[in-house]
Amino acid sequence: MPALCVPQIKVFRTIWGAETQFSCDINILFNELHRLGFNGIEASLNDIHRISKNNDELFMEVLLKNKLELIAICYTNWADFEPGSWEDLSVDEHINNLDKQLEQVMKYNPIHINIHGGQDNWTTEQHEKFFQEALVLQAKYPNVSSSHETHRGRSLFNPSITLHLISRFPNLRLTADFSHWLVVCERLLDHPSDMERMRKIISRVDHIHARVGTVQHAQVTDPLIDAPKETQLMQNWWQMIWTEQIKQGKTITTLTPEYGPIPYAISNDVDVWSLTNREMERQRKNYQEWINQNQDLKN
Repeated sequence: MPALCVPQIKVFRTIWGAETQFSCDINILFNELHRLGFNGIEASLNDIHRISKNNDELFMEVLLKNKLELIAICYTNWADFEPGSWEDLSVDEHINNLDKQLEQVMKYNPIHINIHGGQDNWTTEQHEKFFQEALVLQAKYPNVSSSHETHRGRSLFNPSITLHLISRFPNLRLTADFSHWLVVCERLLDHPSDMERMRKIISRVDHIHARVGTVQHAQVTDPLIDAPKETQLMQNWWQMIWTEQIKQGKTITTLTPEYGPIPYAISNDVDVWSLTNREMERQRKNYQEWINQNQDLKN
């Protein structure tokens, strides 16, 4: 049996909050992200337009100059979770929005697309209709992978509906932001029945949002000190994802340490910039240690 490939880990920096935490000058910000060791940025269309002051040429020039890649974010509704902007849209309206956003983000040459899709108040039939049509749109861009995020407010807001939908659609791939599910379910999801469900879900993950949360908060200030049990649980899940990705023959694995400002941060006193950078370094170290401890996965 041929040896399996160990994927290269690529760590991305969310633009969410980065301007207020460090600099709103695209040249200064992107240069610093490259210096810190990030492989790229994760950004929505609004992020790209804002940071570049609506100058697409400048955005691409500075991105390439700093050897950064892009994971683009598409929203089918409630873009960037702006307060007061949520609308109760039909499935067709979500699909039309996705169609437009996919077309728009492609001009920025993303290596992956993270989709915030659907809404949590739909029926099962509406969720199914949405993903049946969304997957058709995603297939129009076969050279760029795309996945749907597990997030509050979206179709994949809890593990039960997510398991149903991945069972229904074999091509449905996921962005794992499991901190949301701890809040939604208000438990650690460490019961044997939960873990069996998580194992099935984990086999569909393409991209990780590495943020530790608790059953009451989607983000902690210091994972190792504030939430050691949750930190270990989530690290176990992320390692299970890495195992599956090796088995699936992936050559890269992507991860975004997605810590954000208020209301995710508990106060303005939290240094989210440093927290995010520490998590990037911690996950690079954890990935290398995990590879070293699991040499048998490559054989």
